[in-house]
Amino acid sequence: MKRLTIDGLRAFLPELDELRPLVDHLLASSRVDETRTWSESGELGTAGSRLVDAAELLQRSQALAEREHEHARTMFGLIAEAIAHVEAGRHDEAASALLRAAALEEARDRPDRAEAYAHGAFELVRGRRAEESLASVALRRRARARRTLGRYREASRDYEEAHTIAEAASDPRGAAEALIGAGNVYEEQGLWSDAEARYRSALSVLDALEGPVPEHWHALLNLHVVLRSAGSLEASVEPLERASEIAAALDDSGAAAFLQNARGQLRMAHEDFPAAEEHLRRALGASGSPRAAITIRLNLAECLLAQGKSLDAAEEARRAEKESLMARLPQKLPEVYRILGRIAAHEGSTNAFVLFERALEIVADRGLPSLERAQTLQAYAEAERRVGDEETAAGLHEEADRLYSELGIERMRRAWSDRFDAGRDGPKRDIKGTRDD
Repeated sequence: MKRLTIDGLRAFLPELDELRPLVDHLLASSRVDETRTWSESGELGTAGSRLVDAAELLQRSQALAEREHEHARTMFGLIAEAIAHVEAGRHDEAASALLRAAALEEARDRPDRAEAYAHGAFELVRGRRAEESLASVALRRRARARRTLGRYREASRDYEEAHTIAEAASDPRGAAEALIGAGNVYEEQGLWSDAEARYRSALSVLDALEGPVPEHWHALLNLHVVLRSAGSLEASVEPLERASEIAAALDDSGAAAFLQNARGQLRMAHEDFPAAEEHLRRALGASGSPRAAITIRLNLAECLLAQGKSLDAAEEARRAEKESLMARLPQKLPEVYRILGRIAAHEGSTNAFVLFERALEIVADRGLPSLERAQTLQAYAEAERRVGDEETAAGLHEEADRLYSELGIERMRRAWSDRFDAGRDGPKRDIKGTRDD
């Protein structure tokens, strides 16, 4: 009997919102077909080829239904609470209830619903002078949801308005958070100079405070990332060190994973891969969230590949794939399949294109940033060049070049780090056949 795969499931199961928890559970509990593990088809497999555990679902279906019922009961309670507060004229309390609902939906990776509740909260307090700070919070939460949905223009507008409102309400931390959020929107699009300007503005706002707050190291770390990504390696060191000092002064244990990951990426940019691996393994050990762990693990896989450790790199990438599914973060899968495609190409597979094509499909389906597509096309081009298909490689390279140009990125990504405008020795966009990612 042929086993049911995720792709097979999608062929007949309707895409209904009420079935999403069930499908997400099937993805999280799916497993690799062990009969294909050591074949090339196994190495090239994606989430769609994973096997569904129907028997386990039968056992767990009642528990899944009860969990959804509990969530619905909590949400209905919050909505009822908000309505009662509105009737009593307590708009701030009503908005707070809706923001708690938004947070619950965000935690379930439902940014569309989080956006809707944050929007409702904002509408309740907008223009009310006494609730200016709360209006800024609502806008920041709506912006974060819109950024997750890939609606960058709307997210930028929300963050900018949130900053203006927080500033008028004499809320420097809120104003700084809004500026950092705006910087993150630009950073995800590869708009380094715009992102840098927002992070520096956030730091200027925070300078008015008497002592350090977490937003200090957040802004500094993000500033390091954009400087490093733009190829300014020396300039990126100071904000990273300052971020480390402030996090230590605050005794912020949650900073360790992010700081160690940044140090690992910096060492990769310098092509000191053994040192980078050490930092990344420390970061992985300190990671406290699935999203952070997946990002760090993919960086580690790339670092291992840079050292020629293909099997270890593939193992880490497959772990990242599983974690993405279990955490219900399918937007991380293009990164997974991009590194797996590079590994397959490195090993001489002529079918690595399967992984890159799947990555491109997910980028399109999820409406992910153009930068994701550009980096995938660049890696795809290099893989095709490795197997001697120069014509296909040239076409892919040209499309990647066009996307980078639209984003204002002057050079392609370096092979082993998130670094683009890399200086004299960096790969320019208009040079074909370079050792690019």
